[in-house]
Amino acid sequence: MNTLKAAGSSTLNLPKGSYIYSISASTPDSFAAISSDDSLRTFDSNSLKLLSVPATKTHEEGVTCLKEYGQATEGGPQLLATAGRDGKVKLWDVRSGSGKGQPVVEMETGKFELLKSMRFTMTCIGIAKHVPVLSLACSAATNTVVAGTELASYQAAVVFWDIRSPKEPRLQYVESHNDDVTELQFHPLRNDIVLSGSTDGLVNIYDTNIADEEDALIQVINHGSVHHAGYLSENAIYALSHDETFSIHPITNPDDPAQEPSPIQFGDVRQSLGCEYVVQILGGSQGTYVAAGNTTQQKLDLVPLVPNPKWRFDQENIWRLPGAHGEEIVRSIYLDEKSQAVFTGGEDGVVVLGLACQGRQNRQCADGAATKMRPESRQLSGQTGVGEGKKAQRRAQLGRLTGRENQDGR
Repeated sequence: MNTLKAAGSSTLNLPKGSYIYSISASTPDSFAAISSDDSLRTFDSNSLKLLSVPATKTHEEGVTCLKEYGQATEGGPQLLATAGRDGKVKLWDVRSGSGKGQPVVEMETGKFELLKSMRFTMTCIGIAKHVPVLSLACSAATNTVVAGTELASYQAAVVFWDIRSPKEPRLQYVESHNDDVTELQFHPLRNDIVLSGSTDGLVNIYDTNIADEEDALIQVINHGSVHHAGYLSENAIYALSHDETFSIHPITNPDDPAQEPSPIQFGDVRQSLGCEYVVQILGGSQGTYVAAGNTTQQKLDLVPLVPNPKWRFDQENIWRLPGAHGEEIVRSIYLDEKSQAVFTGGEDGVVVLGLACQGRQNRQCADGAATKMRPESRQLSGQTGVGEGKKAQRRAQLGRLTGRENQDGR
């Protein structure tokens, strides 16, 4: 068992009673968050100090998604994508910090198109205007944003835009799901392959080079109401249902007649992981973690998911954040491989920075972090922030958290 120390926390100056929905990288030295007040805020990765409010009201009917558009690099575009219940997807330049900034690109669901169908000679298939967007994915390499909608007018859509021509969708798949589209993710190596998940129980994989929806659908997995789904590698995907049922499936080749390998079924993981809910699956260059929360015991565990000899939970190398967000649910986690830190956001309206404790520090950290931190931007020692001088120490401390020994399960 390894321990994470809550080294700092911040409310980001949010109104009292706000929830933090999602955290994303913003620039190499900052992060962004969306919350229940529908604002978009950026904060410093070291001090957690609020840096800017690019938008006080991102979406009129409520914000639902936050994604980084491309990878934050020095001197590169600082764009973030949000989606909302107003049926819109917006790209924001985070350098605009006045709170009155306008999106640099705006896209909207609700466009109609004619599609040929095997069941009908010609059918007008459309999406009701302003259908809420529930999931979002971005591929800066192909100038693509894709959104998944709520079920409306008996349809749930996966909608693609080229941000250079945002007025009309480039592509729409409207027949593959018959309930809310809750998850979208691009293939880690191929930007033309996209995964979608839905509360209809299906995880679909599409080849977006193919306009015809039936032909574009190259794999379908029936899992159960999908909370999260995504790629573990170029050859494996996971699915997590709303009742915490977890499974791993091989990616199949539609041109290969060989029998499809059986999936690995973990069942309901709450008992095996000692949790009440799973927040999300965290993937990176150094391995994969299942983020499991427990409000009764006030803890958050990062459980390594390792592939050797087959996919399994590595219970010996769990990283635990004692105290976590107290009795409130953790809504979002970001494992920052660059700074070797863990950022969490919860329904208490607080962002927490977690750093690793090692060796003898483990028990001291566990004891010291058992008490929930007050929602103020400060260190446990009382000093504000982590400070620039802590960067090297942080990287050394969390080397094990993103190190290869966890990836291999040793």
